[in-house]
Amino acid sequence: MGHLPVSEHRAAVERLVGEGIVERVALDRHAAGRRLARELVAVDDLPRFDSSAMDGYAVLPADADQRTFPVVGDVPAGSAPGFDLADGQAARVMTGARVPVGTVAVVPVERTDASPTGPAPATVTIDAAPTDGQHFRLRGEDVVAGSVIAARGSEVTPALIALGRSAGCSVVEVWAATRVAVVATGAELVRAESDPGAGGIHESNSDMVAALAAEAGCVVVRVEVCSDEPDELRALLDALDTDPGVDLVITTGGVSAGAYEVVRQVCSPLPAFSFVHLAMQPGGPQGLGRYGATPVVCLPGTPVGAFVAFHVLVRPALDRRHGAPTPQPGHAAYAGKTRRTRTGRVQFVTSVLAPDGTVSAPDARHLTALAAANCLIEVPEAVDQLIDGDDVVVHHL
Repeated sequence: MGHLPVSEHRAAVERLVGEGIVERVALDRHAAGRRLARELVAVDDLPRFDSSAMDGYAVLPADADQRTFPVVGDVPAGSAPGFDLADGQAARVMTGARVPVGTVAVVPVERTDASPTGPAPATVTIDAAPTDGQHFRLRGEDVVAGSVIAARGSEVTPALIALGRSAGCSVVEVWAATRVAVVATGAELVRAESDPGAGGIHESNSDMVAALAAEAGCVVVRVEVCSDEPDELRALLDALDTDPGVDLVITTGGVSAGAYEVVRQVCSPLPAFSFVHLAMQPGGPQGLGRYGATPVVCLPGTPVGAFVAFHVLVRPALDRRHGAPTPQPGHAAYAGKTRRTRTGRVQFVTSVLAPDGTVSAPDARHLTALAAANCLIEVPEAVDQLIDGDDVVVHHL
């Protein structure tokens, strides 16, 4: 039997994970990192009124030579002046305060004879003729009410929170974060705090995949480690399927053709499940389907294979569901000794992209190489070696 192309399985994962759900949330720190499902439209002008950009004096000179002005009012930030300026008058204003009607300029307090503290003086003298429009902001000069301030698909960043809130927006419509449960399987897996004994392995997949899911914008609601006992896994999947707070289950391990492949044993009899071997390395053994109504994506059990498979197959589906743009691969010059690669399958090699634009690939089988990697080299099926100077496709991690 031939191996399934990567593109076919990636498309199947996208169909299984499905479209995103739109929800309305407060435009606050908790929305950071989400993507807009609809454009964000300003509610108010920004600024909402003509306002001072400095602590100083709003002035309306009677002529170009006037330097001393009677001070007819004091306008702290947050208040509205109850008066207009007439020719030859001034008013003390604070940064952000609404300037009186008639203001043509604001003179910083440092350019006057007034004290920066204490009560407003009866008169103020400025050191030079002001320029019309200096140091105050016109209503709507930054944003006009009703205008689009962020397009659909934009990430809610701290800066966008500031812009939106300043323009009167209190809620946004975003793609809901996918709620993910992660299940690592394997009788040999031992939690970090336990002694692995003679034949055990320190378990790492569960939290690695959970961190990858969180990095992709998911909310990780469950992280479990399961043995190779089918009844244990079946009970766990039953519980996750009936949990309304779980949108997607990601498993690791138990998907190959061995005697103790628990995920395959439990799920392969289900009509909505399939297990395949992809034309890729690492991470060839894969599975997907629905356990009850819940989508389940099954990754291989080796940490490097699970990591690569998540980036190549699962991350694109989550990005699409969350409204994130599809990252585009780049190109770099391979730097290093000749490296033999296996034909007939796409190789994804954990690699290091250097600032000079070259990319090197230490032994990709090792976790030390994975921990140091910042990209994956994609080696096409027909290529049997990498030679120093080869142009290669790189996927940023």
